[in-house]
Amino acid sequence: MNSFEAKTGLVLSEQLYGVQKNLRDGAYGLEDLGAVLPASVMVHGLEQGRPQGIVYMNDWGCERLGTSVNDLNSMGDDYYNRYFVQQELGPIFTGLSGYLAAADIDSQFNFFQRVKFHGADAYTWCYTVCKLIQLKEKSALKDRLVMLSSPVAGLDAMISRVNKVLDEDVYIKKHYRIFAALTRREKEIIRLLANGKSSRDIAEDLFVSVHTVQTHRKNIIRKTGCHSFAELLKFALAFELI
Repeated sequence: MNSFEAKTGLVLSEQLYGVQKNLRDGAYGLEDLGAVLPASVMVHGLEQGRPQGIVYMNDWGCERLGTSVNDLNSMGDDYYNRYFVQQELGPIFTGLSGYLAAADIDSQFNFFQRVKFHGADAYTWCYTVCKLIQLKEKSALKDRLVMLSSPVAGLDAMISRVNKVLDEDVYIKKHYRIFAALTRREKEIIRLLANGKSSRDIAEDLFVSVHTVQTHRKNIIRKTGCHSFAELLKFALAFELI
């Protein structure tokens, strides 16, 4: 991953965490977000961890491809032949399959690809972010895959626009990089600690030694800077670990 992708990926990851929270809580709808972003916003349904058709695409994306959601779903494999460079698809499919198999909603999968926009003679380099997310649909939460894609030349404008529409928690924005650096096991232990579990309780729950739990606790303190239960509880609540 080059420095551009590392920096951009981290910024978008932070933003998408806020987007995920607001969409799930009903602070705004996906259509509201899609209407103001200068980027393609595409949402896939999921069944057993596999994409099952496009359930939403914003007007910006449909206009750039010169099509509609219904037409995209009816294209089949011709969708990939029409808009993308075939040699670039293999690594993308492999990476996306691995991301979906891991089913880690705290992570995302990013990639560059060339896209043939409607009426254009040449391909346009785009940067795409794939994020597992929960959307509120008819009072129920549904697992979805959101793909946010922007021409590389327009990324700064897209990032700026997301910042304007997000009502981000200051604490979350300040501590997101710390949260993103935690391992899945460390997040699990934070959840158990915040629920009042002792090291011995956690060791029994996770089938590990007390020494292993204590090592994780030291690493958690070092990474988060939370030296008291109150600080750890605030962190856990902010990032919905409990």
